[in-house]
Amino acid sequence: MKILNLIHTIFARTLLFLLILVAIIPIGIVMFLPERIRFTNKFLYWIINVFYWAIIRCSLIPIAFEGRDNIPDEPVIFAANHQSSLDIPLVGVLPRGKPHIWLARAELLKTWFLKIVVSRLTVVANVLSRSAATRSLIRLIKLVEGNNIDVMIFPEGSRFTDDKVHEFFGGFVILAKALNRPVVPVRIFGANKVYPPNSFMVRYHPVKVVVGKPMTIESNETDDQFKKRVYEWFVSQSG
Repeated sequence: MKILNLIHTIFARTLLFLLILVAIIPIGIVMFLPERIRFTNKFLYWIINVFYWAIIRCSLIPIAFEGRDNIPDEPVIFAANHQSSLDIPLVGVLPRGKPHIWLARAELLKTWFLKIVVSRLTVVANVLSRSAATRSLIRLIKLVEGNNIDVMIFPEGSRFTDDKVHEFFGGFVILAKALNRPVVPVRIFGANKVYPPNSFMVRYHPVKVVVGKPMTIESNETDDQFKKRVYEWFVSQSG
């Protein structure tokens, strides 16, 4: 079993390396366009969507999507639990190539390569600083307001591998109110078994992605009540 796991890992990692070599040039060129053009460029997001799907295929694991027909045509906020780096392409394919912006953690800027890529293709938020996080949300709102751009967010703020849904930050609630957009909840199962954080090995394990129905803030609902309602949807799901 260990030998098979090692072969799977080497094959999957090799495919991923070759994929990056192919995609890095076109993505690298487009991501240095001016900000307003960059985040609305359909060609860039077509490439990124192909890149997402290729990463998923390169993992060589069975992946099932449920509820994709729940995604409306209007721009939305995708909110997903976070288990693994595999979550990014798993959620990233849901807009089907439509422009979208991730709200990313400042911790991703540790290496020079990620600092360049993440800072150009996402809005970075420091969840440990309320003022910095607020500035990031304001910037994100200005970028997507009035544009057909989806927002992608992991409300837990970090990766957790214990198969539980952890406490949510309230950023997605602020965005939902400011942009008057529905939140589409996305529950991921099994990604932590495939790509555990800080592990080289790629383990063979089925993954399921459940897309819930859009959720909007009701007129008589407080921010905390809406956050709790979205959170409870995640808790109510089962693998």
